Amino acid sequence: MENGHQFPESRFRLKGLVAAVFTPFTANGDLNLPIIDSYVDQLVSDGVRNVFVCGTTGEGMSLTTEERMNVTEKWIESGKDKLDAVVVHVGSSNLRESQKLAQHAQDVGAAAIASIPPVFYKAATIDHLVSFFKEISEAAPKIPFYYYHNPGITGVKYQLEDFLSALGRNPVPSFCGVKFCSNDLYDYGRSMVLCNNHIQIMYAVDEQALPSLTLGGDAFIGSTYNYAGRVSNRMIKFYNAGDMEGAKTEQFRNQAVVNVLMKYGGNVGTNKAMMRLARLDLGPPRAPVHTPSQEELKNMKQDLESIGFFKWNNE
Repeated sequence: MENGHQFPESRFRLKGLVAAVFTPFTANGDLNLPIIDSYVDQLVSDGVRNVFVCGTTGEGMSLTTEERMNVTEKWIESGKDKLDAVVVHVGSSNLRESQKLAQHAQDVGAAAIASIPPVFYKAATIDHLVSFFKEISEAAPKIPFYYYHNPGITGVKYQLEDFLSALGRNPVPSFCGVKFCSNDLYDYGRSMVLCNNHIQIMYAVDEQALPSLTLGGDAFIGSTYNYAGRVSNRMIKFYNAGDMEGAKTEQFRNQAVVNVLMKYGGNVGTNKAMMRLARLDLGPPRAPVHTPSQEELKNMKQDLESIGFFKWNNE
């Protein structure tokens, strides 16, 4: 398949930043749904109007099916007339659970659904993987479906270019695009050429968003957009205005934030701590993810202060 002409052109496209949102918990680990009202207002204030719910950052795989449904319903309720789109991750290693979550997301008004590959019993071939996603999408045929490509987490190492070619052999009618969470810009670029802009490949490595812009990216999913969305919004604005130096400055600021994040483990617990320091306290992560100690939190704040984060993050 040399170009995207075998893909029906998807009318559904997100634009700009998409926050891979956290799932708020109380201190004892129960869902803290009421705070999502304030969470939505904070995101909108930072210029972020799309969310990706119950993904990796949202600890979806650590939630029960009922909890995932409750979180989905609350985001849709709180985001009404405020957010442009609520995309719900429904992936699991259980096909029936994913189908149930997909149907629920459609029924309660999600804009789209997404799924990672199964990660325990993995698909034997890339064609089997496409068939698995087709069965999930058929449970919610009225809303768009995104493939969540995250080989570093899932261990499913197929190149996206090959996945898209397999999709050409066995089309998924509601397929509209990909959440591309890989630093393989070669595969990203090849896939952009292959799909010929008929579907959307949203880039999901925050610290490399600027290079993806140069390859045609127009939507970006990430965890740092929860608390540093203003920085990346400025980067996009500068790039679109032809100011590459301004765009690089903002990308380098995002990379400085990610550097602090990685220094303290780079996991959901560290990311939630960053959110607490910058915007809202959304509680701890669920075990087995590490919750930073008070000492770590203090040191993290000092590191963020040293890079000027609290000044330029709020500009």
